[in-house]
Amino acid sequence: MHTENSDAKVVVLIAGYRFAGKSLVLQHLEQAGFACVDNLPPGMVFGYLSHRRAGDSGRAGRVAVALDIADSDEVESMQGIRERIAETGCTCRIVFIEAGETALAERASVSRVPESGDRGNGTESVACSMRDAERARLARVRAAADLVLDSSYASPAEERDNIIALAEGKRRQVRTVVEVSSFGYKFGAPAGDIVVDVRFIPNPYYVATLRPLTGKDKDCSDYVLSNENAKIALDALIRLARAMQSAYALQGRPALRIRIGCTGGRHRSVAMVEALGTTLAKGNIDTHIVHRDLAQTGHRM
Repeated sequence: MHTENSDAKVVVLIAGYRFAGKSLVLQHLEQAGFACVDNLPPGMVFGYLSHRRAGDSGRAGRVAVALDIADSDEVESMQGIRERIAETGCTCRIVFIEAGETALAERASVSRVPESGDRGNGTESVACSMRDAERARLARVRAAADLVLDSSYASPAEERDNIIALAEGKRRQVRTVVEVSSFGYKFGAPAGDIVVDVRFIPNPYYVATLRPLTGKDKDCSDYVLSNENAKIALDALIRLARAMQSAYALQGRPALRIRIGCTGGRHRSVAMVEALGTTLAKGNIDTHIVHRDLAQTGHRM
């Protein structure tokens, strides 16, 4: 058994991409009572754990270390790190923090101090290549993580809460609600995680008996949903919504926002939203249906 030891019962190792937000999460963990250290190479973790035994008794139960994994050799040293920490009597949890390409690029541009000659020399392309190389280098670390967090969407406080739950041997349960909303493009398109234009479906507005109705009325709904392309689109949306809702719940995200639009937000989008929302609800997915523009008057569709 290794002699490196610590009074800590839980050691959380935080790895991730540059600009993904490791240091910011570490600050929140420190405020929550963790003993924290930032930018520590994997090979120095055990030296830190042994030297921090003196003092810091008020936070001896929980330690968080943000790792600086600069090259492939340090990735190799990560392979046995969990087992070695376990031999000290501590529980080791590995958390990987990532972010989407757009978020990483934006944060990098804010953090970087512009240098002379940067403009017009393919700097953005070089930075993208570096991020691709980093992803490839850290792929095994990510695969070994107990928890992967995407900071593109989650706040540092939400990430902290997920990490604390993991450290306590729990899985933070988030019930992701699927918000399904219809809208009319003539009134403006809303933001959403999924935004779908269903104006490819034949328009009930041009059927005299259906024009006064809405997509909530059976005759109008049957007309919309009987179209073969509408059936295909609805089936694809159901499968996509189920997959994304499950993934969002694992990421701790509270809502999946699906927006379906037609010209006026009265017939086609309403019928599709009702069908999608009803199907998801029958599958025990929390679903909230909204028809943003159904009450609008003077429709011309």
